[in-house]
Amino acid sequence: MKRIIDYKELPYSSRGQSIYLRMETDPKLYIALLEKGYTIVNHIADTSKDTIYLTGQRQVIGCSTFEEYKEQVDNKIQSTLKKENIVKPETKDFNFKSLFNHEYKLPFVLKNENRNGGKEKFLINTEEDYDNLIAAVKFLLNRKLFSLIGIDREDIKYKIDYSKYLEANFKIQEYIDTPSEYNTTVRLITTPSNDLLYASLKYNEQEQLRDDTTLLGYLLRELYPLSTKSIVSNTLSGGHNLLLGESLYTKEEEKLLRSHNISSDDFASVITASSIAHKECSKELGIICGFDYIFDKLKEKWYLLEYHSRPMVGDYSKRQGLNYNTKEERLRAEGRVRATALQYVLKK
Repeated sequence: MKRIIDYKELPYSSRGQSIYLRMETDPKLYIALLEKGYTIVNHIADTSKDTIYLTGQRQVIGCSTFEEYKEQVDNKIQSTLKKENIVKPETKDFNFKSLFNHEYKLPFVLKNENRNGGKEKFLINTEEDYDNLIAAVKFLLNRKLFSLIGIDREDIKYKIDYSKYLEANFKIQEYIDTPSEYNTTVRLITTPSNDLLYASLKYNEQEQLRDDTTLLGYLLRELYPLSTKSIVSNTLSGGHNLLLGESLYTKEEEKLLRSHNISSDDFASVITASSIAHKECSKELGIICGFDYIFDKLKEKWYLLEYHSRPMVGDYSKRQGLNYNTKEERLRAEGRVRATALQYVLKK
């Protein structure tokens, strides 16, 4: 695990190195870069071939919409990973007609790809689960029902149009059964310099579904309950992080690691693939990226679940004494991690 540097430890730039930096990052990082002699670029048109992308490009270049650009980036990353024999579980777009006609093969995961912390991720395992999901979705499409049962939630206050929200954010993904009694995923935080900043096995007890932070989660727990338990491993949902590369583990932890082939060449190839994909897509992803993988116990292979150009860095930061309790602290931690990655990139 790489030590997270302080902003004052950033190297000076004698040549005014160009840094692309969107404004939704820590202001102290912005100021520190200016003080160190870097030239800050906020618009893609002002970048050059030597520009370092501290935050990933999000402007539409040669695409008619942002969604088209996002799909283009996703295809590029998946294509790069596929060359390293890493693929995503079979994933389909959410579609009302396909859902209502029971066209999705059980078991499957309904997941919101744009929500962090494990929110809005549900395992649909049986026909009864499928029927309850359909009932919950139909409820969301009928706003008149909200007032009838007295639900007063932020989802409703903000008047989310679920007919658009579901198709814009949700995917239907093949369910991957992990090899232990826990829900498990692996998080890698990489840089375009092929340096691995952080790696951990995230695990969580398989508990009853309790995602009531969103209206859909509330419906699938209270009104149209699923038979399945939570499939989330995130620390925000009560999960744990097992830091990889440590020298001492308990017997239970060692068993968990062995069940996931963590020490094998197969796992090393996942790290290599992530580094290659990040280097190939540094402009799109920025200077740090979080890759989430899941291990299939039946096929004994790793699959890519998600990647994040703005990964949660809570456990990584807390292990090195950085607070992570407020929005400002989270912004600061994310900025410090980016500064650390920049230091490694400049050394190459």
